[in-house]
Amino acid sequence: MRILHITKKYPAVIGGDAWVVYNLKKQQIKLGYEVHVATSKCEEIKDREVLKFGLREHAFNLDRITPRRAMSLVLLSLWGLKNLRDLRPNIIHSHSADLGFFISIVARLYGIPVINTCHGISFNDEQYSPLKRFAERFFLNYSGFKKVASVDLKGAQALCAAGIRNAVYLPNGIDLHRFQNRKKRENIKIKFLFVGRLEKQKGVIYLIKAAEILKNRDSDDFEIIIVGEGSEFDYLMRITQELDLREIMKFKGKIDEQMLNEYYLGCDAFILPSLWEGMPLTLLEAAAAEMSIIASDVGGISSLFTHEENALIIEQKNAEALANAMLRLMKDKILREKLGSNARRLVERFSWESTAKELEDIYREAVRI
Repeated sequence: MRILHITKKYPAVIGGDAWVVYNLKKQQIKLGYEVHVATSKCEEIKDREVLKFGLREHAFNLDRITPRRAMSLVLLSLWGLKNLRDLRPNIIHSHSADLGFFISIVARLYGIPVINTCHGISFNDEQYSPLKRFAERFFLNYSGFKKVASVDLKGAQALCAAGIRNAVYLPNGIDLHRFQNRKKRENIKIKFLFVGRLEKQKGVIYLIKAAEILKNRDSDDFEIIIVGEGSEFDYLMRITQELDLREIMKFKGKIDEQMLNEYYLGCDAFILPSLWEGMPLTLLEAAAAEMSIIASDVGGISSLFTHEENALIIEQKNAEALANAMLRLMKDKILREKLGSNARRLVERFSWESTAKELEDIYREAVRI
């Protein structure tokens, strides 16, 4: 089988969907498939050898609705018209509804089935703009996808409730072998870790506010490592300086996988204060690294993680609740260890091997439909 993945981002860009496609490709090649990846002409990967479409853009602009982004989607259809005849994939797997819609226009001409994975959905969430919600629902309904997968269970249920045909639940996998040798840390500052794009969606401003609350309580025996880049990087740095939190907040920008693994295995707790999510890959990675987790109650997070059993689940946009959760972990080593070990056990049932196998069945059914 010849597979073509269509994705907005591809490593080394920070973003869950980028790494999902990267890991799926590795596993599908092991299964004997020929796998191609087409992605946006992203400035951050301009030298990487991968198929590219659209206008050149920075990664942090790829999730926005802009005239430039709209033009890139049209150019995707033209790219497909030119390239699908030569590639001749047996199936196309898109990783965003808009990409799937515009590649489907051409795929129909060649009789190539298309499936789509939603790495989070927006049409049922009022935090998104009406235009974005309408566009996603339209793309999902009128692309002719043979299957629509959601990486979180709540998302799959929402797709079914909205009448989306052929919706399935397909969780992300995790490379458990990356997270084996957790570092022992005693009697030193608690280290919190955030990994992700520095965009409004990720709620890092509430993490900064929580740090300020703790500092004002004279609870400053901690450090927060911020890994990632994005359009809010300069803004968040400025707020950090204005609040005199530079000794607490450590912005690391984009780092390589080896350094990222060291942070996962060397920090005590992982924080994800997002405003909306699907099932973020970084959360699964933190759990695999046996970190205690604090996360917002958004998307599919609470359908997988249980409050006070394997994570602390807090209200989104609530810096006070976040500060209180951080303080609990700072003061309670037993709780930290319990949450971390339970989180690790939780994600041991996920693997890229099993995800690729499930996807194999989905592909075969889609080709037959």
